[in-house]
Amino acid sequence: MAHIILDKQALFHNLDLIAKKAGGKEKVAIVLKDNAYGHGLREIAALAQEYGINKAVVRNFKEAQSISQYFPYILVLSDIPKEAMEFNFAINELVALQHFPKGSKVELKIDTGMHRNGIKMEEISEALEIIKKKSLNLAGVFTHFRSADELSSELFWQQSNWQEAKKKILQKCKALGFEKPRFHAANSAALFRLGCEDDFARVGIAMYGYLEMDEVFEAPRLKPVLSLWAKRVARRKMKKGDRIGYGGDFEAKADMEVATYDCGYGDGIFRSLKSIKDGKILGRVSMDYISVASSKDEICIFDDAKKVARELGTISYEVLVKLSPYIPREVK
Repeated sequence: MAHIILDKQALFHNLDLIAKKAGGKEKVAIVLKDNAYGHGLREIAALAQEYGINKAVVRNFKEAQSISQYFPYILVLSDIPKEAMEFNFAINELVALQHFPKGSKVELKIDTGMHRNGIKMEEISEALEIIKKKSLNLAGVFTHFRSADELSSELFWQQSNWQEAKKKILQKCKALGFEKPRFHAANSAALFRLGCEDDFARVGIAMYGYLEMDEVFEAPRLKPVLSLWAKRVARRKMKKGDRIGYGGDFEAKADMEVATYDCGYGDGIFRSLKSIKDGKILGRVSMDYISVASSKDEICIFDDAKKVARELGTISYEVLVKLSPYIPREVK
């Protein structure tokens, strides 16, 4: 069946650049949500631990459990635990604090301008008072920048809000007797634009080899980590006029050799995709198969998600996370 190859050296190359920019491996938390952006949660977690990363960010409790042996620090972005446990849990709105059990390790997300989720600036004091009253453990405070990859003043406006929020939090923590929490804000784009002045940066897409920033910025020389491959299932000689697949959308203009390969939209390939690394898709993408003018035993579908994204009018993130978790992943 289709399979994915993960390039260990490319991953370590990217982590070298990230760690250097952040100020050390200890100042990097890797984002592994959504099956590590399609790369394979446990595979990337194991490689990151081998490299020396000790912090990870995931979407839910299930993801955290599956990689708990790899990292002493794991932040869960979107779940509420039923009992206190070793993971840190994000607080995305004020009312959520009422549902956390005593002793839970929580991290306040502050809405500094993205207006997607997080505690409002004017709710900071109330949130900290609830944390104190409910005997929760304030482990961290963070925010997320909405325009770090774009040429605009918005990043600096939001960064100013973040500085104001941190000042309020430190003052209130002192009044309530809390220890200083960890602060983190920079995503991949913000890290490479501004560096990391907080306790650490949360790095996602850059680790996997992509950074889709406005061209005016000098992007780091990252290397894509993932490549998608397919094996030949069948081959046949087509005569001029023969048509292939559903609807017979492709018609041979001359006699030709065509092979079917075991990869389709059931594996995460977009149905509208036409160009692949090793040729062109002939006719429609099926659930499990594509047809290509080739006789190779194995072909590469893509080794650069950005090229696929450009053809489809989307971004590399979407191409990557669509890949099925059932595709075997091999580290080389």
